[in-house]
Amino acid sequence: MRDSFGGVFMIRLMLVFLFIYVSFTAVSLNYAKAFRIKNKVIDLIEQEEILDLNAYFAQGDGAGTSKIDKILNDANYNKECNNGNGIISDVGEPSAYCYRGIIIEESGKNVKGNIVIYNVYTYADWNLGTLNLILALSGQNKNSRGNVNGTWEISGEARVKDRLTSNK
Repeated sequence: MRDSFGGVFMIRLMLVFLFIYVSFTAVSLNYAKAFRIKNKVIDLIEQEEILDLNAYFAQGDGAGTSKIDKILNDANYNKECNNGNGIISDVGEPSAYCYRGIIIEESGKNVKGNIVIYNVYTYADWNLGTLNLILALSGQNKNSRGNVNGTWEISGEARVKDRLTSNK
């Protein structure tokens, strides 16, 4: 009888560590996805040489947003802006746009005015609700405590050189 009790205890202990391992693996994969999207958006900004966010997002044919849409759809990034897509900066401040959960803001220009600097923010949500299953192993209700969750902000910087003003 003593050996069977030890076996059940060891299986429960193994399940606890398995749940913890799977939870943290899922969180790290979600973080890596948000980091990869941030890098692709920075590459897009630099390759397209976007000097004016207002003009880029206001293109009538949707050419500006279609490339970002492709990046987000390929990565299955499903975040939303709090107030919908569009401008999130006040009048007189540098341009800032939120598009499908990605924030692109103009942080400034260098002294000569020929390099525009953008900050790009993506978000990685994490939810360790599977850890609540450990409560069930101890005999408690798995919904007796709240889920452990949150959001990480991943930021990066894009620099775009204005070739027209730098050649003068």
